[in-house]
Amino acid sequence: MTDFNRITRFIVTLLLSSIFFIGNVGGVIGIALIVISAIFAFESITSFCPFYKSNNLSTYKISEDYLEE
Repeated sequence: MTDFNRITRFIVTLLLSSIFFIGNVGGVIGIALIVISAIFAFESITSFCPFYKSNNLSTYKISEDYLEE
């Protein structure tokens, strides 16, 4: 996971958490916001995304030198 991806997920975590704690969001939607922000926080801290791993995806660009080997 690239640094840009980690920072973006952390910013989304802050936004979702602030929507829950500052706004009047509750119930199922509030719980969903907290769960999503917890998942994004875990992924941004550990640099591990289970979705990327299970689908063999990567956000790193592969250089042309690597492809020639």
